[in-house]
Amino acid sequence: MSTALGQRSALTISGLQTKFHTPQGELTAVDGVDLTVPRGSIVGLVGESGCGKSTLGRLLLGLLPPTEGQVLFDGQDLAQCAPKELRALRRQMQMVFQDTAAALNPRWDVGEILAEPLRIHKLCPPREFASRAEALLERVGLPRHLLGRYPHELSGGQRQRVGIARALAVEPRLVVCDEPVSALDVSVQAQMLNLLLDLQADEGLTYVLVSHDLSVVRHSAGRVCVMFLGRVCEIGPTEEVFTAPRHPYTKLLLAAVPRPDPTRRNENGPPLAGEIPSPVTPPSGCRFRTRCPYAQARCAQEVPKLQTEGARGVACHFPLR
Repeated sequence: MSTALGQRSALTISGLQTKFHTPQGELTAVDGVDLTVPRGSIVGLVGESGCGKSTLGRLLLGLLPPTEGQVLFDGQDLAQCAPKELRALRRQMQMVFQDTAAALNPRWDVGEILAEPLRIHKLCPPREFASRAEALLERVGLPRHLLGRYPHELSGGQRQRVGIARALAVEPRLVVCDEPVSALDVSVQAQMLNLLLDLQADEGLTYVLVSHDLSVVRHSAGRVCVMFLGRVCEIGPTEEVFTAPRHPYTKLLLAAVPRPDPTRRNENGPPLAGEIPSPVTPPSGCRFRTRCPYAQARCAQEVPKLQTEGARGVACHFPLR
């Protein structure tokens, strides 16, 4: 990767891998991921449940330690940072969680929840906590009277807005959004996505958007990274990947998206069939080969490497054209 590209990037991930020990055996949740996230961009991570996208999101913020590889944030390796340095970096890297009921302290009201990051990072004197919290609520479209409410007294959409406000409290440059709208009604989903996009445009934020909902990523992200069993299958500009997928998994994943007109022919063919292989004992070679209609003998023998061509990348021995 060129130095110039690294300087323009908020995040540079190289050979990232993490393993967990389970009763069934060792599980490699993320395996050899390379990814660049340009500053001010929105990069989507997509794939079926269990593909490793949420784990990757936590690795990007240093919330989980990598087994191998590195995560560079503005050129600094998170794994090599001293605790004091990492704490300073954490202010610039925040996360919006999927489960707001679990992510927000049920014993604190909204005012206390929003004051916590201000207190931890010593961003203002305590006498200013209330006014800062009020301003944060205004930024995410919530009225000030909610400052005295507790999480259980809020709707799902209101809790998610509070979660976004808490992330914005420390004025971050990078926000990882882990399934930020999956638990919300469709009408509220649209409001939340538009809020995130407006904030990104106003603040110049960089987003990594983790989602199993392809329509959410297509609406929001400029680039998309498709994952299967811990590995990157395909990466590129979102519209190009969704319009002309080169990996069979991407094509079949798109075929699984419900269509408004069920009588219209699906250009991506039949949806995915079969079960996801066990991540503890994944198939040899290409991990998708047991579900791939195009698999050949080579697919069982060799791990496909991510081959780049222009802005696109695909890890397949026989990419689609």
